[in-house]
Amino acid sequence: MSKSVLLNSPDSHFILVLSKFLFLKTEAYQSFTQFVDRFGLKQVHPESVTNFEFSDEISVRSENTNESSPPSVLSSEDSSDSTHGQQGLHGLVISVPSPSHGYYIKQAAKYGLSIFVEKPVAMHPVQIKELYQVCSSYNVPLCCGFQRRFDNSYLAAMEALQAGEIGKPLSAQIFFGDSPCPPLQFLLAGGNIFNDLCIHDADFIRWALQDEVESVFATATCSSSVLAQYEIQDNATMVLTFSKGTLVTINLSRWSCYGYDQRCDIFGDSGMLAVGNESENSTVLYNQKGEHHSRLKNSYAQRFKNAFANEMDAFCDTIMKDTPWSVTEDDAIAVQSIAEAAKLSFETKSIVRLTGVARSVVETKKEK
Repeated sequence: MSKSVLLNSPDSHFILVLSKFLFLKTEAYQSFTQFVDRFGLKQVHPESVTNFEFSDEISVRSENTNESSPPSVLSSEDSSDSTHGQQGLHGLVISVPSPSHGYYIKQAAKYGLSIFVEKPVAMHPVQIKELYQVCSSYNVPLCCGFQRRFDNSYLAAMEALQAGEIGKPLSAQIFFGDSPCPPLQFLLAGGNIFNDLCIHDADFIRWALQDEVESVFATATCSSSVLAQYEIQDNATMVLTFSKGTLVTINLSRWSCYGYDQRCDIFGDSGMLAVGNESENSTVLYNQKGEHHSRLKNSYAQRFKNAFANEMDAFCDTIMKDTPWSVTEDDAIAVQSIAEAAKLSFETKSIVRLTGVARSVVETKKEK
């Protein structure tokens, strides 16, 4: 197998090279792949452990680089284009800060590696389209990770909705209370609540309804004077109107003190679907003070651990069996456009209307 070498990297990158995959992440983003280590590969693909034979692991810290120009991570003494795929390295899993996605996607495509990338593919719909075109030119799949599609509860809700179990969907209420709260430094560095928090839920509800968003209205607030000073919002509400008439409200908060709160209720003319929270355990204590449940799971890495593993299963199938990835280029562009529309709506106090496959912002209507 060709030796992969991390020459340099923004911040501190962790490289995990397997016989089939190369995992790339930063210390700040380790929770996504924390279940992928040399002692826990069975958690990734329990039915096909041999596909994940451990090969190498490199960790390097660099103090003098930046995300706008990250250096090479896929280099070797004897490698040329497509060499890695020929010699046993078949895929790259990217979980680094979003501004660096494009560079690593292009580099992996050049080497003929199949690519899995955490949402978003890029920060702007035009950039997303460009990256899919690059991957298409090298004939490699670009697999964007929207983990709700791979979660058993969300998948069951989508299937029931599409089977007509609740009739015509009229409205949906989604609540997302994040846990743990991101560090203040992260928020002050430009963490946008719409880009960071609404993406997964916007993708799920669009996928479940099999419908497109026509308009977005959003508002947001700051819960502390420090955040207000820097105009950083940590609570927000979005209202999405879909083309078939379904109204969807998404409430977002940076911090839920009681654990990771992720709920979705879809109301139809003949029933309702509800995706609930998961607790740390299912034990219930009954006593004179009432009924007591355990705390909710603390973070998305705990709540969606199985979904992430299912994503890796699906990524393996895409590589080994040419199974189509469920998230398409149009999906990635549409969802990022919804997040951008929400940001624009908040900034202009306007209803933002979307149109076309790329869900481009075409009109704003001033709030009266």
